Amino acid sequence: MLLIIAISIILLLPILSYLLHPLSTQKSTVFLISFFLFGGFVLNFQSTNSLIGSWVQATHSGSITKVISRNGQLESNILNKYLENQSSQEESFLLGVEIFYKALEHESFDSAESILRLLNIKFSTENFQVPIFNLLADLRDSKYPNIADSQLLLNLEKPLNCSIQSLEFFVSIPGGPEVDIASKKITSVDISTPFKLNKSDALVRGFDITSAFLQQETIKIEALVECADTSYQSFKTIDLKYSKDNIEQVFFYANEWLKK
Repeated sequence: MLLIIAISIILLLPILSYLLHPLSTQKSTVFLISFFLFGGFVLNFQSTNSLIGSWVQATHSGSITKVISRNGQLESNILNKYLENQSSQEESFLLGVEIFYKALEHESFDSAESILRLLNIKFSTENFQVPIFNLLADLRDSKYPNIADSQLLLNLEKPLNCSIQSLEFFVSIPGGPEVDIASKKITSVDISTPFKLNKSDALVRGFDITSAFLQQETIKIEALVECADTSYQSFKTIDLKYSKDNIEQVFFYANEWLKK
């Protein structure tokens, strides 16, 4: 900003010289033209409206870039001022997403977490929740690549006298949201090998098995078997803080099935 002021003063010197000269004849005209030209010039660089100026926007962008480069925590007032100039909430959110991925690109995870936290506060309506979960998943997978491949290996013995037609698994967090963190239906059932459940089986990306492993949650697994003439179900509760290498083996035995 000081540079802009200095340039303005230099440009104004010949005009001031003309206005102060006693023999000048067009002082009022020159004054008005100068007033509007330099007024517009200053407005162009100070206004937060990108249609008439980008100085403030560029200043905030530079501040954000500096914070990201040192992996710092982004302050809410800087981010809010940077986003407030957009014509809609959706455009503001997309601009925030762009900054978020810039932080991920530089592996500035503290910056990315602070940006995500501020976006979650600023864009708290329901239509932004799924995109927020997507950002959370990308942050988690980038920051903890070893946990990104977390999985459940489900081994089962079929119920007695059951010809399995289909098999379903549902994984949830007791006391948590009602949405399952994983759900899978299998129609060609081969119980000779374990069934795998991972983040790809989530109903909402980011609220998934990988997050449960990361947070060391206690999870509930429901298995539902459809036989030729009846159905059975079985339940398991697993504390993931005891899992090894982000893999959990679970066993459903023949005597554990309950007729539904």
